[in-house]
Amino acid sequence: MVKALLYIFGFLIAGELIRYIFNIPIAGNIIGMLLIFIALRLKIIKLEDVKPASDKLIKYLALFFIPYGVGLMVYFNLIQPFWLPITVAVIVSSVITLYVTAIIMEKFGK
Repeated sequence: MVKALLYIFGFLIAGELIRYIFNIPIAGNIIGMLLIFIALRLKIIKLEDVKPASDKLIKYLALFFIPYGVGLMVYFNLIQPFWLPITVAVIVSSVITLYVTAIIMEKFGK
């Protein structure tokens, strides 16, 4: 479990360092996820090495959204004039994501 957490947080730190050093306008955690995905696909690390920690983190995934919800409440006055475009964007992007996911699952689920 500790080894799995070290892998996950190691890739997170690597992604943050790459973002900081090269001044990339992408979040470091996204770069870290990309790096760990590439490492898993190229079999640099084994799935069994990260699975114990990833299963635990996914189990408590809902807790990771609490800070974002609190941030929305704190900056409500700033967001208030834009609630309609934000709501439309969230709904449209959710529908597109569900549709694309369904197509991918239909093609690769067989």
